[in-house]
Amino acid sequence: VPVRPGDSRRPPKALPHLACGRRGQQVRSDRDKFVIFLDVKHFSPEDLTVKVQDDFVEIHGKHNERQDDHGYISREFHRRYRLPSNVDQSALSCSLSADGMLTFSGPKIQTGLDATHERAIPVAREEKPSSAPSS
Repeated sequence: VPVRPGDSRRPPKALPHLACGRRGQQVRSDRDKFVIFLDVKHFSPEDLTVKVQDDFVEIHGKHNERQDDHGYISREFHRRYRLPSNVDQSALSCSLSADGMLTFSGPKIQTGLDATHERAIPVAREEKPSSAPSS
């Protein structure tokens, strides 16, 4: 159903069976860690590809046609997430639980100072004259 300007109706949401799974996805980014949870219960580890390219993680799943209770089915998905700039890309990890939950995570690098805060640098008075050249 097309939505016209000024129309308060929202377009229908994607049907649940078209998503990756019933539990779907969840992305968490807190002070110490960045984590993606993705339900991929219809895929085995060899059906999944996870790669980092520039500032993005790409997760792709595809399996060939298989027979199920209703006939034959094939599935494929592609997800792309932007990594926070302070994620330590050398320490990323990915695991698949027995119940089909993919967990991708990486620690955040602690910079010590938050870039949005200002810090005053005190000026100390020295008793000796400067050794800098005079003009």
